[in-house]
Amino acid sequence: MAILIPLVFLFSYFFIRKIWFQLRKIRTVGTIERIELGYIRPNLILPEVKVHYKYYFQSGLYYGSGYLGLSDFLPTEEFHLHLGPGENPILYVGDLEIITEEHIEHYLLSKGGSVFLYLDPVEPYHSRIDTVNLNSITVPSDLL
Repeated sequence: MAILIPLVFLFSYFFIRKIWFQLRKIRTVGTIERIELGYIRPNLILPEVKVHYKYYFQSGLYYGSGYLGLSDFLPTEEFHLHLGPGENPILYVGDLEIITEEHIEHYLLSKGGSVFLYLDPVEPYHSRIDTVNLNSITVPSDLL
């Protein structure tokens, strides 16, 4: 019984701390810098990609990386990804056939060029990817 009371206090402290850290997270937008495909050699490609992104917060520029699934970039489309001859990745989306990692990266960036992030305002370099922003972000310009 003497050990049970400190354990209850310890678990309640960690539980309250976890809730407090989750409540102070801020949701912001970051731009995708690069997308890398994941490989398992000799002939498998992972269904998730590593996303490198950057974001601005309180007059600072921060970089981060995380993992997202290919289905996050292509939510309504069926796709198939495999290694072709010469170990070049090939992505099939509908009637499109996209060859090489650079072309696949360009195609995925055209679908979603930014991500929604959760970041800690006390330690802004700790960020976590939430979802891909599939809406295009444009800035109108006056061409007068």
